[in-house]
Amino acid sequence: MDFRHNLRALHTFETVSRHLSVAAAAEELGVTQSAVSHQLRLLGEIVGERLIQKHGRGIALTDAGRDLARRLQPAFAEIDRSLAEAIGGTRDRVRLAICSSFAQAWLVPRLQSFYQAHPDIDLQILMYAQDPELSDASGDAFVTTLPRDRGYHAQLLWPENLVPIVSSSVAARNNGFRYITTELQPGKIGSDWQAYARYTGRADLLPLDCRWLFASHYVIALDMVRRDLGAALVPDFLAQPELDAGQLTLLDPAKLPTHEDYHLCIKESRRTEPALDALMRWFRQELGKSQRCAQKEILKLVQP
Repeated sequence: MDFRHNLRALHTFETVSRHLSVAAAAEELGVTQSAVSHQLRLLGEIVGERLIQKHGRGIALTDAGRDLARRLQPAFAEIDRSLAEAIGGTRDRVRLAICSSFAQAWLVPRLQSFYQAHPDIDLQILMYAQDPELSDASGDAFVTTLPRDRGYHAQLLWPENLVPIVSSSVAARNNGFRYITTELQPGKIGSDWQAYARYTGRADLLPLDCRWLFASHYVIALDMVRRDLGAALVPDFLAQPELDAGQLTLLDPAKLPTHEDYHLCIKESRRTEPALDALMRWFRQELGKSQRCAQKEILKLVQP
C-alpha cells in the first residue's frame, strides 16, 4: 500500500474512527457523506479487511478497524502538531483527560491560576467515566488511578481516602438513614461499606437490611447525600469543602485508603514539550500549596 497515494482514504478513516459517525466525519472534512463512504470502501479494498460495520442505528469499528485506528490516530495528531509548529502557531493545546471527582473537587477550583500563568495554552479538559487507554489518541496528559503503562511518567498527585458522610440535616434528625454504595457489581454490592467497617471496627455502620441505594460515581453519591437521601463513602477531598462549611457530617473520622491514588501521567518522550512541561510544573506548584494548607490545619488541631 502506497501511503502517499492513499492518504485521503487513511485520513477519512481516521476521522470516522474518532467520531464513529459518517455524518460527523463529513462535516469535519468538509465533504459529502457519499465521499466519505467512497473513501471507506476504497480503503477496505486496499487493506483487504472490513474496517467498519453497522451497529444498531450507528456504526462500529471491526477488530481490524480498531487496530488501524490505534495506529492512525496518534500519527495524524502528530501531523497536526507538526503543521501548527511549521506555520508558526502561537498557542499550544493540551488535552487533559481526568475523572469527574478529581476534576470537580481539586482541579476546577484551581484552574484560574493556570489560566493566569499560561495564557497561551489552550487546556482542554476531557471527562471520562472509566480510566482511558493511555495514548496520544485519547489525550496528551491523564489524571488516572492506573499509572501502569510503559513509557509514561507518573507523578503522584493525591492519595484516595474514603470518608463516611451524611448531610448535617439528616444527622441532626438522628432517626436513621439509608446507605449509598458505589460498588454495583453482583457479589460486590456494599463492599465499600464492609471494607470501611472492617478497617475501623465500626460494625455498627453496616446497614441492618440490604436496601442499598446505588451510584456509579462518587460525584453522584455526593449529590445524593446533599439531597438527604442517605450516607455515602466518598474521597475526602471531594467532601472537605462542605464538611468545613458544616453542610455535611462525618459518621467517623477515620479515612479508608483505597490504594487507587491519583497520578498525572505524561508520555516520557513528550515530557520536554513546553506545554506539557508547564502543566507538570503547575501541578507540582498547586500540590505544594495544598500540602502547606493541610499542614496548617493539622497545627491548628494540635495547638492548645
